[in-house]
Amino acid sequence: MIDPAIQLLLSLGFSLLFIVAGIHKLSNRLRFQGIVDAYEIVPTSLVPVLVVVIAVIETLLGAGWLISNSVLVPLCSAVLLNTYILAISINLFRGRTYIDCGCGFSAFAGKQDNDGGIQQLSLGLVGRNYILVALTLLATLPTAERVLGSVDYFGIALGLVCTLLIYSAANQLLTNHNAIGAWRNVSG
Repeated sequence: MIDPAIQLLLSLGFSLLFIVAGIHKLSNRLRFQGIVDAYEIVPTSLVPVLVVVIAVIETLLGAGWLISNSVLVPLCSAVLLNTYILAISINLFRGRTYIDCGCGFSAFAGKQDNDGGIQQLSLGLVGRNYILVALTLLATLPTAERVLGSVDYFGIALGLVCTLLIYSAANQLLTNHNAIGAWRNVSG
């Protein structure tokens, strides 16, 4: 059993993650198309359609986390995240670590033309996505019966802010790790 406060925190967190990611991909379709094409997993002719499909699926999953109590939403989220893990792992196996993962939000900061802030493929991204998969699967547990109070909602709000800060910090650390690695390769 999972506490309803934890369930609500997971739902809000994944809703925010998927809605922002989906909207980001839809609003930057050409850039995201270039990223998906760089993975070299699907034929180039299918990439424009795949880009829209991925963005729509992410947006729908985000909405699903908000409005549905179905176990299907966390399970579909886990499948999507595992698909990303597979795509990243294939390219890591190929030695293609220089590719932008497509999951960063540098365009929101006005850095879309600056490739210095991209998140390149790494085992860290695979690990982060496995953690996200574990959290989606945690949300499939049955929810305990209890009424949430005002203290619970305050805790959920603080938890959501903390989760957002931790997720952003982890993404920044992954980006910094890539930049430091690039500096070492140039100067070494």
